[in-house]
Amino acid sequence: MPKSYCAAEGCNADERKRGRYGFMAGIRFFPFPIPAYQKKRWTDLIRRDNFVPGKFSRLCSRHFIDGEPSVLHPYPELFAYNNYKEVDDQRGKSSILKRETTVTPHSHSNDTDVREAPNIKQTTSRSYLVDEEGNCHTIFLPVSNEVTVETTKNQTSSETMFQMPLHHEYINPIPYRPTFCDSETQTDLSMNDIFELEANIKQMKFDQENLVKTEEKPCLTAEFVDKITSTDKNVSSYLGIPSVMALLGIFAILDKASPSLKYWRGHEGTHHDAKYQLESSTKKPGPSRKLSRYNEFLITLLKIRLALPSFLLGDIFGISESRVSQIFSTWINFMNTVFTPLLKWPNSKKVRKHLPKSFRTTFPKTTCIIDCTEIFIQKPTTPSAQARTYSTYKQHNTYKMLVSITPTGAFNFVSNLWCGNVSDRYITEHSGFLDNIKAGDEVMADRGFLIHDLLLERKATLNIPPFTKKCAQGKGRCLLSRDITKTKKIAKQRIHVERAIGRLKNFKILSNTLPLSLKPLSNQITKVCSFLCNLQSPLVKK
Repeated sequence: MPKSYCAAEGCNADERKRGRYGFMAGIRFFPFPIPAYQKKRWTDLIRRDNFVPGKFSRLCSRHFIDGEPSVLHPYPELFAYNNYKEVDDQRGKSSILKRETTVTPHSHSNDTDVREAPNIKQTTSRSYLVDEEGNCHTIFLPVSNEVTVETTKNQTSSETMFQMPLHHEYINPIPYRPTFCDSETQTDLSMNDIFELEANIKQMKFDQENLVKTEEKPCLTAEFVDKITSTDKNVSSYLGIPSVMALLGIFAILDKASPSLKYWRGHEGTHHDAKYQLESSTKKPGPSRKLSRYNEFLITLLKIRLALPSFLLGDIFGISESRVSQIFSTWINFMNTVFTPLLKWPNSKKVRKHLPKSFRTTFPKTTCIIDCTEIFIQKPTTPSAQARTYSTYKQHNTYKMLVSITPTGAFNFVSNLWCGNVSDRYITEHSGFLDNIKAGDEVMADRGFLIHDLLLERKATLNIPPFTKKCAQGKGRCLLSRDITKTKKIAKQRIHVERAIGRLKNFKILSNTLPLSLKPLSNQITKVCSFLCNLQSPLVKK
């Protein structure tokens, strides 16, 4: 690092002279401030033409009233062009010399007022010239007349010695005779005062913003986390999990399974053998975590439960919007990996063992109830994608998926998302649902699932409401009396799959319009939400 020297014009302070010249004792060097307005203020006060402060530019302590930049005097004010005097004192002296002199009369009985002319003296002022060796030469220069006013015969102004702050050891105090008179005066602010006040205001605002960033945001985060996790009701409303104990239990499972979880960067950027995973001495690459894993877990739950925008979550937790998106992508993929295997298709014997009473008397062999549901999505940009995702039933661009629940209301199968114009039969045939069907199973569905032949291949039965038939008398189509009874029985049990889908749509990220930016994560989101629905109490009572 180069040796420091003072950038002020006419100043001979240099780090290389320390120890060789006595005037360098106690002198310190200060770099120019980083804020642009403060740096410009320092540069203007130096009064050097075409001077641009660099990385190693410095000013010595002799140019500051307090010997260093302080709260009261943050700018350098002592220079050769003002004879190393304070700006305020020099201005005050000039104002006093220019002030009009008035005399207050004193009345006495049988006496007349006495007024004497002021005594005017021609005085001189000292100017200091410093050579390269640090020696000081005094030059006497004439200045304006000094005025002393006698207000009465017996009252005169006294001579006072004002002690100036000695920032340079070769400067002597200047004798000064103040004149006091009874008159009204007005103090005007100079441009230097205005600039200094503006700089102080900006500095206070800057300090206040830093205080908010360093203190208030963590407090807001802690208070918000305490609020949403304080009671079972708050946990259910904010996070979509039934209780505080369930929340802590799920996080314990995830935390145990994620000792080396790193931020998601896509399939190719994440799923590879990294060097830090093979060598224990290598530090994990990428940005360091600013939040605990528990808070990152809460951000993911808030995102899927309330569909809060990323910028709002970033403000609450004191991180950037892009970091919120990165956290959500990481945790939704991780939660999908852990939770999807838990969406198991139960054994037929276990299903019948826990079959609700309402099913035992009507459809005792029912294994599952199926239905398709659609999710609104943002309109794609290409015409072909718009055509594939447009649903004539919803009159909107949608994704469609097949869901299956047990007779108690728990999800046991959730397919991947398909385009909205795909038929229910096509999804049922190609989603992998039929691989779970065993011989003797009964599947309950809506009238639109024309999959009798697909189930017959697996020796299973389909229970759907009967279709209308041509009336024997008159025109049109109608249901027979026995068909009406069967339709009522099926509708009474099939309503449970609609209730389960309603639980799924309580996660606002699925009930709102899904943005195209979340398309790569859409399958993971639906499966994680389905698992969280299974944590709630059974839909159908035994």
